Amino acid sequence: MKPALVSLLLILLAGCGGPPRYAPNEEFAADTRYHRDFQTNATALCDAAKRVLLGDGYIVTRAEDQSLVGGKEFQVEAQQHAIVNVYVSCDQRGAESTLYVTATEEHFDVKATRQSSSIGFPMVAPIYYGTQSEANGQVKTRGETVSERGFYERFYRAVQRQFAASP
Repeated sequence: MKPALVSLLLILLAGCGGPPRYAPNEEFAADTRYHRDFQTNATALCDAAKRVLLGDGYIVTRAEDQSLVGGKEFQVEAQQHAIVNVYVSCDQRGAESTLYVTATEEHFDVKATRQSSSIGFPMVAPIYYGTQSEANGQVKTRGETVSERGFYERFYRAVQRQFAASP
């Protein structure tokens, strides 16, 4: 009976290992931090959101119909940087529109990789030819959805200011 108990304990511990899983906990409950209603049409709303991103140094990498993506890079340390990507969708809902916003923050490290190779003919002649090369590449170290409510509130206020500033 004791080996069966040990086996059961090992099976339970194996189930607890590995990376955490997030999808099973997703409830798809509407979270107000990711959307806001505005008294305007969707085209004007997306245009205002685009001006907010551009005015804050974001590079708009994609702008189609009623959606856009903007990114901004930040230098963390000499060999590390982060990118904040903002994903915007505008949806017409009767006389008003809903602005959906989600941001992600991704961190990268610059890593050096070395490669070497050699060619030789030991039986024919004791001549060897070797080459070495070094290249830098970025490696994503982490990424996550920005969940800070203040980030989204500041964005929505900036969009509202764009409407107040427009003639």
